[in-house]
Amino acid sequence: MKPNPAVVAAANRTAATHSVNLTFSSKASKQCRAALEELLFFNPRQFRVREGIINSLQHFGHPRLVETPDGLTIKVGDVEAQTLFAFKSSSRESDPIGLVVFLRTSREEIAILHIAVHSEYSLHGNREHLGLGVLLMEKVKEIAQRIVGVERIVFFYRREVVIRV
Repeated sequence: MKPNPAVVAAANRTAATHSVNLTFSSKASKQCRAALEELLFFNPRQFRVREGIINSLQHFGHPRLVETPDGLTIKVGDVEAQTLFAFKSSSRESDPIGLVVFLRTSREEIAILHIAVHSEYSLHGNREHLGLGVLLMEKVKEIAQRIVGVERIVFFYRREVVIRV
């Protein structure tokens, strides 16, 4: 599957929030592998959505980091899911501080499969005012608004959370 043009467009935008410059990209550099594995697979707060993670794994398959000529991306099962990485600076060479993994599950729906935020940027971290998890969801909504036919975003861990596009 080719990267979604909307993801690529979002990757070129930078957001400034509470004096922290954030850059979003659909790729991360290969040097970030250890930090990404820590963020995605060993996040200390993942126990809070354990049931949703298990359900997602059963439904979509296991996520894994895949090396491409452009850097790292995430594949879920046999599908190259769309991924948006958040970086604290304008450089993709730094470690990501957050990520959201999503894919189009039908003509009308995009499912957010996973959101991971560095502990410093979580709701209990030093930079909780940033609201990085919510910001990542808003970025997916911006992307969804550019895709013809998409009407809603479903947060797969909590199916009752539906965002109208």
